[in-house]
Parts: sequence; structure tokens; C-alpha cells
Amino acid sequence: MLNQGDPESEVARLQKEFEAKVPKEILLLFDQRDVAAQLLQELPKAFRPADVAVFSDQQRAWELCGLYFLNRGRFHEAWPIFHALYDHMLAHQEETGTYVHKGMPLVWISECHARMGHPVLAKRYLMLTACEDAVGFKGVIPAKTSGVYFRMVWERGMLHAELNRYAQLIWSVHQKGGRDALFPEWILRELDHEWVTEYPSAGEASRYIVNKRYVRHLVGKLGDPSGKSLEILAHYLLSCVPGCHAHMRARSASTDYDVVCVLEGPDLDFRSELGRYFLCECKDWSTPADFAAMAKFSRVLDSAKCRFGILFSKQGITGAARTTDAAREQLKLFQDRGIVVVVVSSSDIDRVASGANFITMLRAKYEEVRMDLQKRTGD
Repeated sequence: MLNQGDPESEVARLQKEFEAKVPKEILLLFDQRDVAAQLLQELPKAFRPADVAVFSDQQRAWELCGLYFLNRGRFHEAWPIFHALYDHMLAHQEETGTYVHKGMPLVWISECHARMGHPVLAKRYLMLTACEDAVGFKGVIPAKTSGVYFRMVWERGMLHAELNRYAQLIWSVHQKGGRDALFPEWILRELDHEWVTEYPSAGEASRYIVNKRYVRHLVGKLGDPSGKSLEILAHYLLSCVPGCHAHMRARSASTDYDVVCVLEGPDLDFRSELGRYFLCECKDWSTPADFAAMAKFSRVLDSAKCRFGILFSKQGITGAARTTDAAREQLKLFQDRGIVVVVVSSSDIDRVASGANFITMLRAKYEEVRMDLQKRTGD
């Protein structure tokens, strides 16, 4: 089960454990070339969420299935196995409303991305693991027992004191967060950005991975009078873009910015056209955003000298069917001033929650506005 350089005794021990704990019907799948794809279907059927919510033979069996691929260098097959385990643990949280420690699958997901040469994703998932460990140990990340410590301090150079500071802050946030704080993604949003020090590699720039249960959780909170729920959702969707640093509710002397985004890393695709900074406006309204909303947002973008903006509007914009009203202003804004505003509606967010790549979606929307293309089928 391990790499060739590992001691033979360790190989034998893990192989024996693998054969003893993985159900026979699951073991038979390993003779198939598409075993990883089949495991993603069969493991959730073989084990209930309650079976893997705590350390058990069932949880260990699922972990061993992921390690089978990880230790053979098949990282692209390994991380989805661990991600599915993470999702199954989240399912138990939803069913019971009680916290489940999810650090194990998250740290292995981080390890997979590290070995694939994805520094930004590796660090993000390591910070999510830190959130879990800090909650589990009530404000402490133990050096001896946590997989976070040596990866963060030894390998990535975070200071011991800085890691401890984050651990204490994470525990404090968790205690105040209620049901939201069952998700490490929510806790991570509450932290500062000092831990974000890596730049995306070419191999990860187009990868887009979200916690679909967390997205659905945030969608379920839309409609609150403050509008903050949509801002939190927009912030999360953008923070999952490798190299995009998203900041909520920044304020200038005259304007509140719902979400400010900074792009960092190599210019590899359409993002090179956007400029380093762009802004997002969020309209959690029961009706489409109108001409006035589009015009106001365009003025904010112009003032900040941004060439790109995203209007998150739950019901889209007026005039979309006939390119009138707000939709017409959207096109004129680029034609007159070279500024592209793309619109993300609730139906777009539902697609992301079902597995759509948000980066690909933004590129299609950007091209539609910039080149005045007809709306693509399925967008």
C-alpha cells in the first residue's frame, strides 16, 4: 500500500489492515480499472454517515481506500475519495446538528494537493484542518498528535506562535458561531488573511473545488433583510478560486464594497484581462436588479478604476430576455468604458452547488458581455 521506499514491515502491516477492514464487496472493486469512480458510488452505500462520524473500523476502512491511491501516486483519484468521506461526515452533522471532527479527510486532501503541486489548495485545506483540530482540542493544535503542526511549521514556515494564535482565534470563533461554525469554511472566513502566502501554480489555476453542502447551507439563508448572507456566499465562491483573495465589506470614504477581490498568480487565461482588483455587488432581492442598480455599480467600478465586476443578484437583472433596461446598460458599459460586469443569479449558484466550475462559468459570462455573444445553452 505504500511507496517502494517505505519499510517492508509497514507495507505488510497496512496491507493486512486494508484486507481486514475493507468489506469484501468493496475489495472486489479494486480489480477494476475504474475502481476510484466506483468507490465514490459504493462507499457511501456501504457506510452510513453515523458509521464514519467518529473514529471506527468503518471510518478507517474508507481512509485506507483513499490511502491506497495516495501511496501509489494516484493523487487525482485519492483526493475525491477523501472528499467524499468529508461529505459523509458533514451529512451526519446535518442529520444530528452536532459537531463532527473532520480533520482526517481534510489533511489528506491537503496532502494530495501538495503532492500534485497545488500550493494554494494544499494550504487552504491545511487551514481547514487547523480549524478542525483547534476546535477538537479547544484552542490548541498539539505538536505531537496533530498532522497540521509539522506540515504548517516544518514544511510551510508558519511560526509556532502564529499557529497558536490561529488556534485560539478559531476556538473563539467556533464558540460564537452556532450552527454555521459546524463548517470549517465558515470559521476560515472569520480569520485574517495573513496565512495566505502562496501563489497558484499553473496546474491548479483552473481547478475549482467547493464544499457543496456548505454552499447549500448558505443558499438556505438567503433572503435575510441585511443582505449579508448573499455577501458571505459570494465571498466563499470567490475565495475558492485559486489566487483570488476575497475581502468582505471593505469601505472607502464614500462607498461600502460588498466584496473586494485581488487576483494573484500567473496570467494564464481570461483573468489576465480583468486587472488585479475587481469588486462585487450583492442584491439579495425578490425582484431582478434594475437599471439603477447596474448604473450605480458601474459608477463604483469606474471610480475604483476596476475593469471588471460581478453583480450577484438572486433574480438576475431586468431586460435580460430582450437586452433592454439593466441588460442593455451592461453591454453599453463595456462598449463605452471597457468595463465588464457579469451577473450571477441564484440559478447559477445552484449549478455550482451541483458541481459546476465557477471559473468556467465566469469566463463564459465574461465573453458574452465583452463580445456581445448570444447566451450559451445551459448557462
